[in-house]
Amino acid sequence: MEFDHNKVKRVVEEDRLSSLPDELLHKILSCFDMKFAVQTCLLSSRWKLLWTSMPCLNFSSWQFGTLCNFAKFVTHILSHHDNPALVSSINLNFLGGVANHLLLKTIAKYAFSHNVQQLNVVTWPVSNLVNYPPCLLSSQSLKHFTFSTCHVTPTRIILKTPLDFPALTTLHLSGIKLCDDLFSKCVSLKDLTIEQFAVEDDLEVFDIIAPRLCNLRLIYGSGFKLINVIAPQLENLTIIDCSINYLKAPPGLSSLCYTGYPLMRLCKVGFHSLNKATIGLFNYHSIIRYKVGDARKIINMLLKLHSVRYLTLNADIIECLSSFPDLLSHYLSPFSNLICLTIDYKDAYKVKMYTEVINFLLENSPSATFIMKLPKAPLTYGAANDYAKT
Repeated sequence: MEFDHNKVKRVVEEDRLSSLPDELLHKILSCFDMKFAVQTCLLSSRWKLLWTSMPCLNFSSWQFGTLCNFAKFVTHILSHHDNPALVSSINLNFLGGVANHLLLKTIAKYAFSHNVQQLNVVTWPVSNLVNYPPCLLSSQSLKHFTFSTCHVTPTRIILKTPLDFPALTTLHLSGIKLCDDLFSKCVSLKDLTIEQFAVEDDLEVFDIIAPRLCNLRLIYGSGFKLINVIAPQLENLTIIDCSINYLKAPPGLSSLCYTGYPLMRLCKVGFHSLNKATIGLFNYHSIIRYKVGDARKIINMLLKLHSVRYLTLNADIIECLSSFPDLLSHYLSPFSNLICLTIDYKDAYKVKMYTEVINFLLENSPSATFIMKLPKAPLTYGAANDYAKT
């Protein structure tokens, strides 16, 4: 077979990537750290100064042999940016320590003086006790802030200075130890996530005060005796594996997602407007036999959630309640507004479910839809009883 060279010949007369607009090239480079972005200046004259106008700056010390060289690189990039006013986001990932306080101060001063909207700091402390500069925790213009410390030991960095971010709307804290009254100056805060955290040992009550907070997520926390959420606009609350003895939540809460063991106690008020609730125990029953006290805690929690319309329970909740069916005979079904009950069996190998459990959950909402994740087909109330008897 003879090739027609006129048909197969391809002549590339231009660099298609380089012909893209700056905005799109900046977006591509924002997926990489600044060291790589700067190295693209060697490609052609089109790329020579492109990094000097990037709106998103990603710095990582893992690309450098020494922290001193990394600090010099960061200072060089910030001082040679063509238009600092266009920088909207700074991401810093570095091996922390006392020697890097100057670097943090440099980043904070640059970000806050040029009205940077988003700042993400991920640090790996080289010691257990590191006090970060207060200037990092105060800005009049910052809207989105992530501060995460990664540890090889369980000791966490202690935040003692109240956060002063009047314009902040999104805050994500990880790997820290909290003191009281950290968020009251964040008057615009709407979305708060705290994970892998603890509170001061002598703190009896931990207040979360945020007047405009809508979404709160607490993940992997320890040391709580009482959490008092003072957030009148809070709609969604998620708590995963936090050792909380008692929770006070605002009355307007619409959605509650809770998973943990043992279950926390809820205040008597605060759940009258609840639309959706997802409650689960961790799958401990394979190694720890449930006690009647566990079942009582589940029942007490469900009684507080009486107004819920959409309720999801995991298999461990059902397993625990089914272990003490006679206990349920002392309680009336609290759910008169229930529209849908979902039992999530996807993590369970085999779970027994007694008629007493179904009656407790559905007796006052006979028209509610009853769904099991496995099998996926919705079951009617009558079918659920038939299933419970088998």
